[in-house]
Amino acid sequence: MDGDGDLAGMPTQTSVTATRPLPAGDIADRIEGTALPPRRPTGDPGRWRAALVVSTGILVALTSFAAGMLAERDLLGTGSTSADSDAFGRVAEVGRLLEDEYYFRPDDPAERDAFRQRLVDDALSGMTQGLHEQDPYTDYLPPVEAGPAAAQLAGQYEGIGVTIQPVAGQLTVIAPFPGGPAERAGIRAGDILEAADGRPLADLGDGEAAQYVSGPAGTTVRLTVRRPGVAEPFEILVTRETIVQQQVVYGWLPDWRMAHIRITVFGDQTTPQLDAALDRAAADGAVGIVLDLRGNGGGWVTAAQETIGRFVPADRGPALFERSDATTGEQRPEPILAGPTAAHDTPLVVLVNAGTASAAEIVAGALRDYDRAMLVGEETFGKGSVQRVHTFDDGASARITIAEWLTPSGQHIPESGLTVDHRLAQPPDPEAGPDPQLSAASRVLSTGGWSEVTPRW
Repeated sequence: MDGDGDLAGMPTQTSVTATRPLPAGDIADRIEGTALPPRRPTGDPGRWRAALVVSTGILVALTSFAAGMLAERDLLGTGSTSADSDAFGRVAEVGRLLEDEYYFRPDDPAERDAFRQRLVDDALSGMTQGLHEQDPYTDYLPPVEAGPAAAQLAGQYEGIGVTIQPVAGQLTVIAPFPGGPAERAGIRAGDILEAADGRPLADLGDGEAAQYVSGPAGTTVRLTVRRPGVAEPFEILVTRETIVQQQVVYGWLPDWRMAHIRITVFGDQTTPQLDAALDRAAADGAVGIVLDLRGNGGGWVTAAQETIGRFVPADRGPALFERSDATTGEQRPEPILAGPTAAHDTPLVVLVNAGTASAAEIVAGALRDYDRAMLVGEETFGKGSVQRVHTFDDGASARITIAEWLTPSGQHIPESGLTVDHRLAQPPDPEAGPDPQLSAASRVLSTGGWSEVTPRW
């Protein structure tokens, strides 16, 4: 998606280290005067309008909590106002009327400021929530909700450690963070979070729901969970922690002499950590790599393009196509971003499941399109849209769906997700024994289930 860049659909989420900071600065301005015009003298008969100010320079970058893709680039637009719009003028006018006439408006100056801010946040949230039936990913997040999402991509945040996404109005767990408090408490992918401490979560956006689920480390939240196949909902108590998210985790499969590289999110530290993991695989003499994207809810598009560039030469073609005009269907190629060394040619297979979403689907789809890897596991989540994230000076953000993306062969990502080449369901309790999907992926590599980098279309 675009946000402080663009997000490739990432739902809200909850080795080897290095850091790459995000671009600093504000991305767009809010409605001037905090969306409410200054008071006019009593008795002033004149009508007024509010101006909606849009910044002339918008820094864009392409990013799952929840909830997704970033590819950094600059967009230059012309300044504009909403002074000519009766519709936006009415929004500001109703805000003024509530400030002046609402019976329950506070009198204390501090409380009045908070009341005004709540009117602004509710109005902006309402604009985007009205679009959720068609597009659940366009959203406005006030600072209390936007902060955790940004912290997740930075690699550290406080909460329970889950990636969640509204599905048909129900807050669904895409994946718990491996080893995190939610997973240890028994939360599973596919669980529906019905309430947090008795507060219903249905029909809330992932950002709004996050403020009830996340919280300071050491505090607890009692989640009401509905699990497919279980007749009645039940409660799980989770103690929140500081989640230090290792964005790339390296493992060694001695029986196969293969590297197991798991990418948990496409965030700020993914690319340098992946480079370090690939260097270690080479040093260990790996004859194959299992790239594990299970439970990866997405992230910055830039990180996805760079990940593809570690395995496919940049001159082979695009990392993805972006379709930004639904009327004309015009498509724009986004490049593969090469690393500091030549693309690795070690045999590769990609593990995916229903928690593989957005930017992770971009990577999986591209690696398969270039015949660089087969997909093993289960069908992916199915999120094929890109959001541009505009960050305001108080930490709030607006996430606007700006495009659909397609794989290098022009394949649209259906809601049913990417199909796999070798399907194998994960057992209900993956901790009970060996990982059959990982074993299957290793078998695919050992039997030569890969090919050189040549496009398949």
